[in-house]
Amino acid sequence: MNKKVVAIILGNRMNDDGTISEIQKNRLEMAFEIEQLFNPDFFILSGGVANKKAIISEAEGMYDYLIKKGMNKDKLIMEKESLTTVENVKYSVPIAKNLGAEIIIVCTSPYHFADSKYQAMESFVKEIRGTNITLMTYCK
Repeated sequence: MNKKVVAIILGNRMNDDGTISEIQKNRLEMAFEIEQLFNPDFFILSGGVANKKAIISEAEGMYDYLIKKGMNKDKLIMEKESLTTVENVKYSVPIAKNLGAEIIIVCTSPYHFADSKYQAMESFVKEIRGTNITLMTYCK
């Protein structure tokens, strides 16, 4: 792609012992697929400390997993403030905008977009309204 592409990987609650959940592992494996298919300029790893027992943020857990699996650390940006899906959007999209994103690929689980209680799609559409950013989703 000739356009500036930024992928946002949405977090999932960490296990009590500080390990990532199976849901999160699935999203991170999709990050490698996104890398192969779209070669994004950056990945924003979005998620704070939603589980206080875990101590580390979802973003830190994702970062560690991806680095151990060989992802280029220069492409990874941690967003460690968000505690909800709406906050994932609130904190991650401005980072993507500052990076000059022309395409944002949102990587998450299908239920995030299917279940209206998460307000995922509505939040992303609202946050990019009035820009020339193209929004893509990647989930399975």
